[in-house]
Amino acid sequence: MDRVLEIISNFIDIKSFSILRLVLAVVILAIFLSLRGVFSSLIIKLFLPKEKKKTNTKNNSFYRPLRLFFMSLGIYLSILTLRPTVMFSSILSKCFRIIIILICTYSIANLVSVGSRFERTLKLKMNKANDSLIKMICKGLKVLVYLVGAVILISELGYNISGLIAGLGIGGVAIALAAQDTASNIIGALMILLDKPFDVGDWIKVGDTEGSVEEFTFRSTRIRESANSIVAIPNSTIVNSSITNWSRLQKRRILMDIVLELDTPLKKIADVQNDILIFLENEPNVITDSAYVKFNEIKDNGYNLKVFCYTPIINYVDYLSYMEKVNFKIMSILNTHKVSMAYNSQTIYLKK
Repeated sequence: MDRVLEIISNFIDIKSFSILRLVLAVVILAIFLSLRGVFSSLIIKLFLPKEKKKTNTKNNSFYRPLRLFFMSLGIYLSILTLRPTVMFSSILSKCFRIIIILICTYSIANLVSVGSRFERTLKLKMNKANDSLIKMICKGLKVLVYLVGAVILISELGYNISGLIAGLGIGGVAIALAAQDTASNIIGALMILLDKPFDVGDWIKVGDTEGSVEEFTFRSTRIRESANSIVAIPNSTIVNSSITNWSRLQKRRILMDIVLELDTPLKKIADVQNDILIFLENEPNVITDSAYVKFNEIKDNGYNLKVFCYTPIINYVDYLSYMEKVNFKIMSILNTHKVSMAYNSQTIYLKK
């Protein structure tokens, strides 16, 4: 029993201990534990009076951290009620301050994170901005908040911040050398954001990679190819490559060569040429005055008709469907005039 009292005396002043203080400590702890949700909701409604729905209050980024704060505050006050020793009181206060720093850092980081009210407000204010830019701003602010919180926490633990910064300065050269690729990718991301050659969702081609842009981060751009695979390309590579953005087409070009057989009469060539041109000029999905059909070349195996026009159909799948219609119509015109297309062939003459 004496041993137990000796251990307790290291934490609590036994002389001032009483049943009344113990009861009061339990009551304080019970009040804060049972009402921490109510206290958190009141604080949120005080600063955000428009939040009338209970579900909106609970979904607020500060709700859970506030619950944790009031629970910690209840434990802290209940222990103080028991009159702890000077040493234990000092340790308790330091622990409570550390908890407050962690809660504040977590709350502010949630406040500026992707998907938060801050991001939605930023989108409304920067209505011309790229979504990727807004997400990168949110992520950058979140990292900054955690860095500031870490510095405050280290200072609270009693470490010399100046000495730590000096130590980081000495090792900065080694870190910079190791992070050259990362730095170049971040600079590449900034260049992409300024130039805006593509947005998330655009169909682009970078080098040998072609697909839809899934995600754009500080380090890389993720592209989903037609085979449904994801390719992550470093931003530094993208900046130094030519980018073809198929999603920003204003019109698509239709270009084909129709080679007729060498024994095709000239009149039929002219008739086929005229009928194809009439078909294209009367097509609603062909841009006006963009179509022409020319007998431009005599090849080894036949007469070549060059067909050219523009269509406003941008979507690739719709474009393929429309090209199918155009091809069927051209083949129908050839069949109507009983004209056949030539194929690669070679005539060999044998000398007797």
